[in-house]
Amino acid sequence: NVDFSQTPTYRLVYCYSYDKPLPDNLPEEQDKLWRIKRTEQGLRVTCNGVTVLDVVLSDQLCDDSDWKDRWNREISNVYFDRYDTASISYRTTAQGAERTSCGG
Repeated sequence: NVDFSQTPTYRLVYCYSYDKPLPDNLPEEQDKLWRIKRTEQGLRVTCNGVTVLDVVLSDQLCDDSDWKDRWNREISNVYFDRYDTASISYRTTAQGAERTSCGG
């Protein structure tokens, strides 16, 4: 969940239930191309080629007791809710034959 308010925030659903501010290193360009990738350890977010978030999921970070089960599932869909007014389009790319496991 990403909120582009005055101070942009994000939330990792099924990890923690509160918003955290995005780091201050967001590119200045008006148009932004975001890449969100699930990694072996967690999640990496880049914006216009700049890594703005690289999260390692763990029991210490996540307050949701079910986080390992949720984050280790196959991704079956991507969802943008009706409040999303920032996105123009999105596309998914294949992860490849390798399966990644978070915190496993």
